[in-house]
Amino acid sequence: MRPIFTLLFLLFGSTIFGQSINLHRADEYMQDLDYMSAILLYLQILQNNDVEEAKINLAECYRKINDTENAEYWYAQALKVPNPKPIHKLYYAMMLQANGKSREAKPWVIQYLKDFPDDARGQFLLKACDQEQNLKAKNRDVYTVYELPINSNLDDFSPAIVGSQLIFASDRDRGTFAKRTSMWTGNPFSDLYVIDIQMAGQNPGDFRYKTLQKFSKDVNTKYNEAAVAVSPDHKTLYFTRNNYLDGKTGRSEDDLVKLKIFAGQKDPSTNAWTNIQDLPFNSSEFHTAFPTLSPDGNHLYFSSNKPGGYGGMDLYVSNWEETHWGAPINLGSLVNTEGNEIFPCMTSDNRLYFSSNGHIGLGGQDIFYTQQSGAGPDNWNMPINLGSPINSNRDEIGITFSSDLTWGFFTSDRDNGAGRDDIYAFQKHAMPVELLVLDANGKTPLQGVSISSTKSGLAISTGKDGKVSFDMRYADCLEFGFVKKGYENYSKQICTSAQTDHTVFIDTIEMHKQFNFTVQGIVFDMTDGLPAEGARVMLLNDCGKPIPDAVLTNDNGRYKFKLEKACTYTVQAVHDGYIAAKSEPFTTIGLQNHHNFRINLNLQPYSGPASQESETLPHYNPSTQLYENNRGEPANMVLAEGMELKNGILYDNETAITPNQTQWQRSATGYLINLYYDFNQTQVSNNSMPELTRLYAMLQENPEISIEIASHTDARGSDAYNLQLSQERAESVVSWLSEKGIAKERLRAKGYGETQLVNHCGDDVNCTEAQHAMNRRTEFRILGKNGIIVSQPKKEVRVAPCAGCPF
Repeated sequence: MRPIFTLLFLLFGSTIFGQSINLHRADEYMQDLDYMSAILLYLQILQNNDVEEAKINLAECYRKINDTENAEYWYAQALKVPNPKPIHKLYYAMMLQANGKSREAKPWVIQYLKDFPDDARGQFLLKACDQEQNLKAKNRDVYTVYELPINSNLDDFSPAIVGSQLIFASDRDRGTFAKRTSMWTGNPFSDLYVIDIQMAGQNPGDFRYKTLQKFSKDVNTKYNEAAVAVSPDHKTLYFTRNNYLDGKTGRSEDDLVKLKIFAGQKDPSTNAWTNIQDLPFNSSEFHTAFPTLSPDGNHLYFSSNKPGGYGGMDLYVSNWEETHWGAPINLGSLVNTEGNEIFPCMTSDNRLYFSSNGHIGLGGQDIFYTQQSGAGPDNWNMPINLGSPINSNRDEIGITFSSDLTWGFFTSDRDNGAGRDDIYAFQKHAMPVELLVLDANGKTPLQGVSISSTKSGLAISTGKDGKVSFDMRYADCLEFGFVKKGYENYSKQICTSAQTDHTVFIDTIEMHKQFNFTVQGIVFDMTDGLPAEGARVMLLNDCGKPIPDAVLTNDNGRYKFKLEKACTYTVQAVHDGYIAAKSEPFTTIGLQNHHNFRINLNLQPYSGPASQESETLPHYNPSTQLYENNRGEPANMVLAEGMELKNGILYDNETAITPNQTQWQRSATGYLINLYYDFNQTQVSNNSMPELTRLYAMLQENPEISIEIASHTDARGSDAYNLQLSQERAESVVSWLSEKGIAKERLRAKGYGETQLVNHCGDDVNCTEAQHAMNRRTEFRILGKNGIIVSQPKKEVRVAPCAGCPF
């Protein structure tokens, strides 16, 4: 047994040893960015062994070379290991989305965000999964995409239109046996190519392309060249190349040949590009690549992963300073993300197009555009995704436009192409639309206004300058919604003309601030002047707005409603056994700022003054305007939360309040009506009309009650005459109310003559005219509700303990 055991141990040990060597070599290839060699070794290891590290690194390699299908498979395998790293969940979700599987990607993004909730990449990817259908639909009618006959079976990318020529990069030249290849992709290094475009009409699908040629031998080298930009005078060429100049290769400290931007001058006699130099802000330690120029040639935009950025490759701008290019300025956090922003393209209408895998997109690199909203960094509008059919679930990079901005080219590695990256032509069937959104009051630009169109799928936000720019089909109309917190929602239909000359459609939108209008108050029970519990408060309006649900007051009597703009309201409180209380109309019409209406309401009981039900209950004394106990002293009591009586004053959250003046003045048996009669007349005088109108309104607001109109005289004159006079006066009031529409069965006229004097001024008593006038009065008292005689219910009050109170 021992020899067999030893042999097995040696065989197993040699296998482990060989596997360890291969894993170490594969890791070294990966560190050197030789992903193709690393992939072959990792696959060899995994053929016979289940090695977790090999699975994870294989997934990483496939992601680095943008092989999303294989990366998806191997990340799925890597996530089966115990305690997988959260970052692999994010990368797996990215690969799923890039392969058109947003629904499957979303749960993995959510899992990742549980561990890293503030990670912008996860947040953007989650939004992208939700907005996939919107992005696929938003520009389907705006762009038409055409395949080109000039693509190879390898990579063709970063097109640029220069005059009537198309310049692009390609690694199609497999060359001689000694041709260099990229460790990253295994393909040859890329060179610049040029081809003449013969335009047959305005449809890029009908364009003809002449013989393809390599670009200048003064520019192409044994390393990568790509992404050109030409100055407005066509005398200077800017292009991207690996760090190679004058036959010398520059390497970084980690022994890598980085990308740099070079510039060459055109020799007018030979048309050769001469005096090629790298730009002053290049470095051997980081990439600087993909130049594009502003229309005036004074601003150079490019991409770099220099230290101090927001993520991988960021977009920068360098400004021409008389004799040289100035220090690069990062375009800021609205443009740059934790991902990669690459291949910028500045067009003649000052739109900056670029590719990004950090913003909300369909997967991989999508093409976006933005515009400046002011001077300096971070003064850029939120980038807008071009949507389908320009973008897809694959990578789209390197867009370029014709001089009239109606057609152009871009790069994509979408399925069914001729090779990996292919160049596609597109035609644009739309005109640019620019909207300026202002505050209606101050006429100042509004930043952060969300603008959307359900039909087109557009969803964008204004920048610091209050502007947005987007494209709409010619002769089209779309309904747009404008939303900003603190402002009223606004909608407007915008229509474009049938002109196809690329005229910019400009419109100004004014948004009004959303003012906060409220009404609040306290309902008082005027039996004792304390807050009324159980009152039903309603908000009524005359502008056709929906009536909100009524508020039922608790023991603090409070109510509160939110109000709409430009509307007139009244507040009404009702309670069994009480006359409905209704406020005077109040309005928000013309208000230009937040406003809170404070309106208290008094509920008066059906009967006259009530006897004190309990010696412990305070009551409000209108004469002193204080709450008093049964001894006539200022009361102290905790009534409800935040509401307390202190020294006879009612405090609502430390604010002193008192009931409003009551609508009707109490008498011994009912409520007084201030009516005036000419001497020996039964008809009320014109001066009494406001009081009669008030009584009429009260009966309308309380349609369930029946009342007695009681008329009284002073003691002058005979008893019989005074009784007859008072009866006729009471009947005249009833007749007036009846003529106004109050049902007669709700009214009873009663003349009491001089039988119920309120003072000592009886027969043969010498009194002043003012004293006699106190007896000449008209009152109403409530007889019943819905024809039934009712009595005033006793009020129940919950008394909170009051330490130290004198009762």
